[in-house]
Amino acid sequence: MEEERYAQAAEVVGEVVESAARVLGSESKAVLGLRRRRAFSWQLAGDHRAALPEFEALADAYGRVSGPSSEDARESRAQAARCRGELGQVTEALASLHGVLDIVRSVDGDVSEEAVELRRDIGMLLLAQGRAADAFDVLDPLHADLCMVWGPDDEFTAKVAETLAVIRLNLDGGPAGSPA
Repeated sequence: MEEERYAQAAEVVGEVVESAARVLGSESKAVLGLRRRRAFSWQLAGDHRAALPEFEALADAYGRVSGPSSEDARESRAQAARCRGELGQVTEALASLHGVLDIVRSVDGDVSEEAVELRRDIGMLLLAQGRAADAFDVLDPLHADLCMVWGPDDEFTAKVAETLAVIRLNLDGGPAGSPA
């Protein structure tokens, strides 16, 4: 992982997962952590087809072990949705991200770090789908919340502002461009 050889890292972790699962049980905390590391390795290697079912299985396992609204279950569900988005399954990805966001909002509020990332991801998926007006409707209130909580000079806030500026240009009939 440190050498950014993610596919090899996934392979090595996979070998450890099998033997650890036999000894500790397939849903032990250590084994789930290894499986998550393997899924992230696949995702970073760009192998979203391999990562997707692992993140989905992890979401189910964490849901059983820690509860369906646990941070680990939510993160696994969100990562599975991001994989779906990368695989072009945008409708399913959006539905999954909205589901996770609903849970996050009920547990941590609308401007928690997790909620902010999910809101941005939803906006960016909408934008990638060519739904600029819908993306604007998601990102504009996000930007207002970020300005209020983190300030307009925050790096994340500035990136959302840049994306909104590009969307405004496109919605106003300006030159087409891709968001930052």
